[in-house]
Amino acid sequence: MRGPPSLHRRFPVALSAPIALWTLIALCTLGCRHRKSAAPSTPAQPTAGKPSRPAIPTRATAPALAPGETLAYERGVAKKMTVVAARTAGLLDIDLSDGWAPYILQDGDPPKPNAYRETFVGLANDLLDADGEPARAGGHNYLEAFGIPPTLSVLAARAEEDVLAAREACYDAVDREALERFTGEVGFLDRDRSKRDYNEALQDAAFVEKGLAARQAEASMTREAALEALRADPKARGRVDREARGRARLRAVRAAQARLLCEGLLSPRSRFVSGMYDLPTHEALAAWERKNDIFGWGFLDGETLGTLLRPTRDLLLDDFRRLLAERIADGADIVEDGSINLARRRNPPTWRDEAGATHPVPDLIDDHVNALLRALGVNSAEDAIAFLRAHRAAFAGLHVAFQAPPLPAYYQPDAGATEMNLSAEIDRGDVWYDFPFDARGKPIVQRRDHFPHLTLFVKWHGQKIPLCWWRTTVGSWRSELHADGHVYFKYKNSDVGPRIWKEIVAAPVWIPPDGTPVEDLLTRKVLDRNVGPVTVVKTDVMGPGYQSAYGLAMGIHVDPKRGDFDNQIRTHGSVDYTSIARRFSHGCHRLVNNRAVRLFDFVLRHRAFRRVGNVPLNLKKHFEVDGQTYRYAIKTRGYYYELENPVPVNVLDGRIMGEVKKPITAYVRKPGIDYGAAPAVGDAASTGVVAPGPETAPELGP
Repeated sequence: MRGPPSLHRRFPVALSAPIALWTLIALCTLGCRHRKSAAPSTPAQPTAGKPSRPAIPTRATAPALAPGETLAYERGVAKKMTVVAARTAGLLDIDLSDGWAPYILQDGDPPKPNAYRETFVGLANDLLDADGEPARAGGHNYLEAFGIPPTLSVLAARAEEDVLAAREACYDAVDREALERFTGEVGFLDRDRSKRDYNEALQDAAFVEKGLAARQAEASMTREAALEALRADPKARGRVDREARGRARLRAVRAAQARLLCEGLLSPRSRFVSGMYDLPTHEALAAWERKNDIFGWGFLDGETLGTLLRPTRDLLLDDFRRLLAERIADGADIVEDGSINLARRRNPPTWRDEAGATHPVPDLIDDHVNALLRALGVNSAEDAIAFLRAHRAAFAGLHVAFQAPPLPAYYQPDAGATEMNLSAEIDRGDVWYDFPFDARGKPIVQRRDHFPHLTLFVKWHGQKIPLCWWRTTVGSWRSELHADGHVYFKYKNSDVGPRIWKEIVAAPVWIPPDGTPVEDLLTRKVLDRNVGPVTVVKTDVMGPGYQSAYGLAMGIHVDPKRGDFDNQIRTHGSVDYTSIARRFSHGCHRLVNNRAVRLFDFVLRHRAFRRVGNVPLNLKKHFEVDGQTYRYAIKTRGYYYELENPVPVNVLDGRIMGEVKKPITAYVRKPGIDYGAAPAVGDAASTGVVAPGPETAPELGP
């Protein structure tokens, strides 16, 4: 999983077809070819062959459903019946309605209202913007990567936009060759660096053109021969090669900009520069990544580059499959997503049934999605579009039922038990306790080859069967406020040993600890376009909401051997999948939001619990920064569930790297920071925590 940037602003500007095509053509005409590992070739005009697209079939309009009704599908043919009748017939009913929310956000029966459910539904339907405020007309959230997938209504609207003749013509005109030939990476650091890279490419092009013109004039050379001669000059070779790389980069950026223009994520009003990977382009590409559920950085490379080359209709089918996957995981009460097979590629895990036959641990979610698509008669992107069109009037309350694959026998509790015997294991991976700077304040490399992972197991008939295996986080050196008012480094350890999940929380709220640097609680936000960005308290990170530090769902770790002692360690969701991919937490075990929801949904579906409901809180705080007072209030702790039989969670030591074998408990001064004449805290040398080692690049938390 690649790590993405933090939340980006988006540009949901609808672009008229004539403007889009005109701007696109202007971008594409500037492209040129680059061949890797060879002398730069003659500039070539981009090709834009028009692909043939299958016709979208017509399906009969599906009827609206009354509450308690579903459409039972088999081989593309639907039959309306009650949900009760469908279940009696052995069919699985799936809620595809626009009002769906995962089980963990439901009100229950008798109802105990979950206040965040309404917000979740509003965000999924693009009725609210990313901050939970009423959305502007035509605005899009693209929050799937953050745990809130779009509804069928939103997906249907996107599909209709994408298959417009003008938009598909716009896609066809994109310089595909520029993206296909590009082998580098284009990232965004800051405006100055982007402008410098862009100007350097233009200056290199001018240098090469001048050299070519001189050689062609002197020796009547062809352009190709002149280029070879120029490159043969040792003084010019480096710049000629750099010009080829820059030319390929500018051409690829123009092609990406053209694609983003087609989708309305860029517009002339964005004030982007053709060929420059500037801030508007970076933000537009980050929004495009979120739209397509890519855990990216908003950089032009890797998965993002490959996905830009895929047909837009295929991407829509992917969107449709992912939407069905979330609804099915919730409706079928399953969690197996094939991830466990990634942990043991050479020896995939298996389980034995009662007869002793061996079976691979299945990818149940994908198996169910495929079965549902067959039942719906959806075999292609065009079929998916036809399905969306036929059911548009029924989206408000749409349910479908189908013959689902049978669940493995391990879903049945052991003899004498009433629920699945679940447990979790968290492998901390490679762990460094050593201070990550040397005595001179230079970062020390702390390489990790084995990253933290969470595995969910079911114990059945004497077997410990792994169900899913997901990347997570552990703690490390982080900034913390000391009682003397200064911010130092402190090691935030992830507790090791047996713990339990006794309480599960939906839409949890993070209450900033007293040691949180107050500057970390502030952000810049545009509340009024006429005023511009202002400094406000970062209440999004407190929650409740998908941007909360605890994400959409959380399990609380407590130590049963110490009277259910709570050391503030949690397994929880997060929008910061950069940290999950390669960085650290403050001790908690983070999961991407949709996995946290799936995990705790699954636990609640298969373990008895008491629905506590909303836990109110009346917390009001204020703090001062640079003479300005800031205030915030928290009214809830979240929506609580209490398990009758807690789920055991074992946190493994992992592999302790370096020379320090136990966590350092002392505060340590940050290198390069002036703490005054008599600081209360020692530096790394005086504290005795400097670890020797190679001095290259660090791997630090934020």
